[in-house]
Amino acid sequence: MVLAMRTLWVVVLLGACGDDGVTPPPTTEVTDPIAVVDPTIGTGGLGFAHGSCFVGAVAPNGLVKLGPDTSGQYGTVEFLHYSGYWAGDDKIRGFSHLHLHGAGATDYGVLSVMPTLAFDPQKTSVVDYETRFAKADEHAAAGVYKVTLANQIVAELTATSRVGVHRYVMPSPGSLVIDFGKTLGGSIDDVAFAFTADHLSGHLHHIGGMSGGYGGYTLYFAIRTTSSITAHTAWATGVALDVPAGATTLTVGLSYVSEAGALANLDAEVGVRSFDDIVAATQDVWRAQLGVARITATDVDARIFYTSLYHAFLMPSVIDDADGTYRLIGKDPVVATGYHQMSDQSLWDTYRTVIPLYSWLAPATARDTARSLIGFGDGLGAYPRWPIAIGESGTMLGASAEIAIADTVARGVAGVDPMAAWPLLRGEALDATAPVGGRGERDAVDPYLTLGYVPADHGRSASTTTEYAHDDFALAHVAAAVGATADHDALLARSHGWQKLYDPAVGFIRAKSAAGAFTGDFDPMSQLPDYAEANAWQSLWMVGVHDPEGLATVLGGTDAAIAKLTEFFAGAKADRDANTDAEATGALPPPYYWHGNEPDLNAPFLFTQWGDPAGTQQWARWVIDTYYSDQPDGVAGNDDGGTLGSWYVLATLGLYPIAGSDLWILGAPRFPNATIVVGGHTLTISTEGTGAFVKSATLDGVPIVGPTLTHAQLTGAASLHVVLTQHAVN
Repeated sequence: MVLAMRTLWVVVLLGACGDDGVTPPPTTEVTDPIAVVDPTIGTGGLGFAHGSCFVGAVAPNGLVKLGPDTSGQYGTVEFLHYSGYWAGDDKIRGFSHLHLHGAGATDYGVLSVMPTLAFDPQKTSVVDYETRFAKADEHAAAGVYKVTLANQIVAELTATSRVGVHRYVMPSPGSLVIDFGKTLGGSIDDVAFAFTADHLSGHLHHIGGMSGGYGGYTLYFAIRTTSSITAHTAWATGVALDVPAGATTLTVGLSYVSEAGALANLDAEVGVRSFDDIVAATQDVWRAQLGVARITATDVDARIFYTSLYHAFLMPSVIDDADGTYRLIGKDPVVATGYHQMSDQSLWDTYRTVIPLYSWLAPATARDTARSLIGFGDGLGAYPRWPIAIGESGTMLGASAEIAIADTVARGVAGVDPMAAWPLLRGEALDATAPVGGRGERDAVDPYLTLGYVPADHGRSASTTTEYAHDDFALAHVAAAVGATADHDALLARSHGWQKLYDPAVGFIRAKSAAGAFTGDFDPMSQLPDYAEANAWQSLWMVGVHDPEGLATVLGGTDAAIAKLTEFFAGAKADRDANTDAEATGALPPPYYWHGNEPDLNAPFLFTQWGDPAGTQQWARWVIDTYYSDQPDGVAGNDDGGTLGSWYVLATLGLYPIAGSDLWILGAPRFPNATIVVGGHTLTISTEGTGAFVKSATLDGVPIVGPTLTHAQLTGAASLHVVLTQHAVN
């Protein structure tokens, strides 16, 4: 499915001594990834360049994301506060328990706690007690967040998967204001709580900006403190707990199932352990999660790499209780057996990089992700596009769950049964009559079944068509796995249908009516309603990841295709180099390559698929050096559940996935040495020599002569070795 190489595969060693002779900064082997993770990376940036990264305390894929919700010079404008926190703010409004990571939409920010030294019964919202803080008094690390407020209260946060743990050190007696009515967006329409002998428990119902798509979710909680909770002031939507001077620990168990489940989670995951013990345990989990990759790098590159890898595990989030029980909207509780049920899956984004990264570096998480999607399909009768909490938000487009499941199946992830997913997936994608639960993420497939494309009267029709084309390609791999040969062939043939939307008169994909006529005014630089979060330039390339031959053909052959792709990147570089305004820095959508969004993320690696690896090496390096840093604005746009972070991790290790298949496109390792240890198996990625290009590359001593590796080749090898030279070899 990929073009044969015209010459031996070559790659650039990103970060090697350049032709200008400048000596690169020293590199060292990272022995403790926790020490270099910086959760403040990606919490800044303006407009479309805002990373929207979560800064607080969380365990890998934890339900609880306990962190600060802030305000500042721009107030709490949603565009900068999707995760509750923006790096430019100087006031904290409260520490809430649920957050999204990197999303471009508002939800969660509920069950907020704010310490104060002067509680006023006439002021019953955490917002009434927002307090200034200085960045110098703030510390964020994997598994822990700490800040000293301007009133000298010290707030420390940590978390297990389902429990938030607070420690407040008060300079004098005060109160912890717990607001059950506070959100980042939407509304709370039901609150109930009661005190028992040793804890406070209850529930709230939140209708958020995304969860409102299915009517919202109920969150159950159980709260304990190390101080007496009998001294308090309560009102309809909250309570203020009196606390003494010194340290008070507050533990908050959460559940989407029941109050009993929240209390059981609290007992199971915290028990009698101290705050410091929980911090140490959570950081040990992170250390194991991130320690699968051990790189030799500069200090800056190490911070970017491990923070990017850390970001990849902030979502999806577990939604089952500690005993495996979970609930979906309108359904009775069921038990997840052999996996953890997860939600908060930004699938339109994450299928491109996060899901394949899991299949390689975290196969147990890949299993949980895929089986969770099957759980949603079984429970709700249709597969979701963007599941949040206990239901489907309906956000975005395409049938991305198909790619996520197919990727784990094609790459051989243990514990995922393709037959468990196939009947419903097939029904949604291929049956003339929709399944009982509807088409789900294939909501525009009826005309697609007959026309081979989605017509213009459906919003974002060009992008929906290209997404369905990749979905068909991926679903064909599931069909093959279950022995459905005819369906495999039909899906693979249909995956080329996007070509019907290529207009040779303009040189781009565009909307077409059901009658077969191209519609509307056309400007390849404009974000027309034909496309999703992209213009025609940015939308053109995504079909190349699964159909490079087809894209080269419609563009006039491989040489013409490479020339047009080169024009795309040269235009992006010229645009950025020539401007210093908001558009150039990413605050506004750029006209060419847009790394802060998803449709063209594969574009640098398309050169290699077309037999021009030097193009990949040049432009992937440019993306890495231009769009990533170890500063708060060091993520080029919404990280979308770790999508951009995963891109960086994979690209710097020298690989890019053909999502939904078992293939990896070869790129250029950035580091002189990287050791990958998964399931007891070790792969070393190493280089020798100097220069910007690769003279040769071997896998276990055997020369690599093509543009791709299979997943089995990658995970079965012990050594990927690259020899460098000063001159490009094409």
